Amino acid sequence: MTTPPRPASAVPPVADSDPSALPLAARLTRGVRRALGVDREKRWNTEYAEGGWQWLRNLDELAHHCVLAGYVAYLKPGGSVLDVGCGEGVFQEQLRGAAGRYLGVDFEEPIRQAQHKVTEHVRFVVGDMNEFTTSERFDVIVFNESIYYLHDLMAGLARYEPFLTDDGVILISMHGKERNDALWTQIETRYRQLDAVTMTNHRGIRWTTKALVSPNSRYELPTQAP
Repeated sequence: MTTPPRPASAVPPVADSDPSALPLAARLTRGVRRALGVDREKRWNTEYAEGGWQWLRNLDELAHHCVLAGYVAYLKPGGSVLDVGCGEGVFQEQLRGAAGRYLGVDFEEPIRQAQHKVTEHVRFVVGDMNEFTTSERFDVIVFNESIYYLHDLMAGLARYEPFLTDDGVILISMHGKERNDALWTQIETRYRQLDAVTMTNHRGIRWTTKALVSPNSRYELPTQAP
């Protein structure tokens, strides 16, 4: 039997991400950012509540979600997925059975909107990607248009590596703005690329999506035809 969906009002906290358990420096940084009004949480919760992110469901946004889902299906069929900065789970909807277990993490309002999709194998939890921690391990960690919001790109990515299985894969999609080329350059100093796709929609908006592994990953790409 599958677990019935939780009511939309039931937004589960992330027990492993209790701010009081964070290192002192991280707690101080979090407090300062909120005091200065530069924390995005309140603004994004308001925007999601007002429907301000519904454009993520538009046809011209579909391609990068589908490429990511295809990578999961090909590289880790039936594997577990951690979706960091998941919003209301638009990418999760494109997995269509490719993943065996899914966990999406984001701020309170998008997670509230995603709760109707919760099943025995699909969960959504409230957490800040810069503070989130977990004792679970995942075959795939996805940063779908969310990698920009790590306070420290490389330190943030390294912090997620322990959440991967020994042969885990990291999937990243970024908007094709010129300033993001520098982020890819940093990422590629540490992570080995399995594949990359760049796509452009009818409005000329471009994304690059990559499948990567960490230096310690035991992942072996299936034999490719010549």
